[in-house]
Amino acid sequence: MTSSIVREIGNAVKKAARNRGKGWYTPHMAAAASAVARRFDLVDAVIEVRDARIPLASEYPLYRQRCPSKPWIIALNKMDLADRSRVNEWSKYFEEHDCISYPVNSHNKDNVKEFLNFLQSQVRALNKDNPGQTRVLMIVGIPNVGKSALANSLHQIGRISALERGKFRYATIASHPNVFVLDTPGILPPEILDVGTCSKLALTGAIKDCLVGEEVLAQYFLAILTLGSEYKKWTTVGKGCPYRDQKADDSSGLQSEGKGRKHSLTDHTQDFIVHDVRQSLSNAITSYDGDLRNEKELTELIAMQFTALEEAFRIPGGLGDEGRSVVASKVLNLYRTGRLGHYSLDNPAFIE
Repeated sequence: MTSSIVREIGNAVKKAARNRGKGWYTPHMAAAASAVARRFDLVDAVIEVRDARIPLASEYPLYRQRCPSKPWIIALNKMDLADRSRVNEWSKYFEEHDCISYPVNSHNKDNVKEFLNFLQSQVRALNKDNPGQTRVLMIVGIPNVGKSALANSLHQIGRISALERGKFRYATIASHPNVFVLDTPGILPPEILDVGTCSKLALTGAIKDCLVGEEVLAQYFLAILTLGSEYKKWTTVGKGCPYRDQKADDSSGLQSEGKGRKHSLTDHTQDFIVHDVRQSLSNAITSYDGDLRNEKELTELIAMQFTALEEAFRIPGGLGDEGRSVVASKVLNLYRTGRLGHYSLDNPAFIE
C-alpha cells in the first residue's frame, strides 16, 4: 500500500505543479524566488534550513547552484521530530561529503544558543584576516522547515547576549564580531519529478494538504507507523503504568492536565487523548494477524485503525466520510508535532 499511496500523492503533486495559478508555485513564490536570488551577492554566508526528517527531500539544489562559492551551513531543523540515531547518521554523511551541518531544534533555547555559538565560530573563521568585520548570514529553505522560527530564536538569543554586553543592535544575533541574519520566504522548485520526494514533502507539510488531501496523507503516515517499530516504544500503553508524554519531556511547551488544564473531549492534543490514540493504534497493529507485506491486507488494517481512532478522538458515530476527515486532520497534527513518535523518512544509506 505504501508504494501505491506514494504514487497517488506524487501524481497529485505533479498535477498541482501544472496548475501554476492554484498549485504551490504561484506568481508570488516566483517573485520571492527572484528576490532571494538577487540577495546572494549581498551576504557573506548561507544557512540552508532543512527538515531533519527529510534532509534530502527538503534540499533545494538551485540555491547551491546560484551561490557555489559562499560558505554554506546546513541546519537540520526539527531534530526533535526525527529519529535521533538517523539524525546522527545524516550528520556523519554530510561530514564525509565536506558539508557543514548542524542539528537544531528552533524551539529549544539551549540548543539554539549552542547553534549560535557554532555560527560565531564559523564567522570568526571567515574573519581570520579581518577580525571584527560585521557579517551577514542569509537563511534559506523550502516552506515549513522552520526558517522563521529559527531566525526569530536566533534574534531573541542574540538580543539577550547583546544586551548583557551593552551592544544591543536591531537584528544582531551576536557581537565580537557582529553577525546579522536575514530571513527569506520559503521557496519550492516549480516542478518536483520524484514521486517519493513529493510524498515526503506533502506528509511533512512543505506542500499544502489541500493539494493532495488529508485522508491519503494520514493513510501514508499510518502505513509508515504500522510497518515501522516506533509504536513498540509506547511501552506504558495498556500496562497500567502512568502515562508520560515524551513530547512534553522534550520541552514542547505543552501543558499537562496535572497543572490545571481542564479536560476537553474536542482537544486531541491533551495527554489522555494522545494516550488513547497510541493505545488504539498499538492494539490494532499487535492484534492483526494478516500479512502486512500484502497491500490489500495493509489497506484493511489502516481502515480498521481509522475506525478505532474515531472512538479514541471522541468523534460521534455515524459521520461517515466527515468522521474520517476529522480523524485524518487530527492524526496529521499529532504526527507533525511529534506526539506519535519520531520518524525519519530519508536514509543516507540508500543514496547511490
